[in-house]
Amino acid sequence: MNRAANALGPTQQLFNQEGQLGTGHYLLTVVAEHPCRSSTQLLKFTLEDASGRVTGLMWPEYRAHITCPARLSPVAVSGEVYRYEGRAQIRVQGVMTLSADQVSSATALIPRQRCPEAALRGLDRLARLEAELPAPLDGFLRNVLLDPAITLPFLRCRASVSHHHSFIGGLLVHSTEMLDAAVVLTRQTLPDDSWSPHIAELGYLLHDLGKLKSVGDVRRPEFALVVPHEFHIFEMLAPHLRWLDQRNIGLAMAMRKLFSYLATPAKARKISNYFVAEVIEMLDQMSAASHNRRDLNHLLAGSYAADSKARAASSFPSGAVAPRLYAAG
Repeated sequence: MNRAANALGPTQQLFNQEGQLGTGHYLLTVVAEHPCRSSTQLLKFTLEDASGRVTGLMWPEYRAHITCPARLSPVAVSGEVYRYEGRAQIRVQGVMTLSADQVSSATALIPRQRCPEAALRGLDRLARLEAELPAPLDGFLRNVLLDPAITLPFLRCRASVSHHHSFIGGLLVHSTEMLDAAVVLTRQTLPDDSWSPHIAELGYLLHDLGKLKSVGDVRRPEFALVVPHEFHIFEMLAPHLRWLDQRNIGLAMAMRKLFSYLATPAKARKISNYFVAEVIEMLDQMSAASHNRRDLNHLLAGSYAADSKARAASSFPSGAVAPRLYAAG
């Protein structure tokens, strides 16, 4: 067995690291008291990342030296890997909360096993976005994704109740499927602006984030319709925009501009003085249309139905009984 202290790998690799001492980064999803045979109370952690999950157990002699992190926090866990009943576990000696600045990749910590299968392609696209964004926008995205109120709900939320992408995980699909188009359109229109394609990506990704509070996964949250989802975005992103303010206030103001434009009722919107806002507006409509399949067949079928209804209405005076009702009688 390798007794040297080293980095612990992703959860999926820990089985092959038996006896390894080291530190690994994970998402803490459960923490609870765990009794053992000697009546000693252990602290039990469920630690997850993109590759799976692992159980960590902390003995009493180590508990006095830690402050237990909050659930859904990214954490650094130090300890020794061992096997129990054919599975890897970690004998935890220390655990501490990590800031987003201390995490190299937020999507590497997001539990893939918690993502609905229909949304996995969206999670893959999200990981690519995180890897490609330049600083400080990559750090802004890490802060957003590691927000406990966002991390897991973003995987399962619907994009709407019945209009488009109304399946569990639909919001993640809707929020990622037009990211490539956002880059292409912005670069073609603003070829000398190196920042705006990245702002367009982030703006499109987050434009419906407020639906975590207004739509939810299987039912609407309580008081969901009191405030439009566009207004929730400002509250949810406020601490992360302040983080971005400290690094590049111009980029933070550009993000605020996008969300303020999108929060304006559609009929009241004027031509924006920042073209990226209109790109996001258009791509939002395109994504919804592609899901609803408002194609030529939809147009002609709807036109035929409307014509048939008009002809039927003109054939019978007001109050007349339709032929099918005569037959039924």
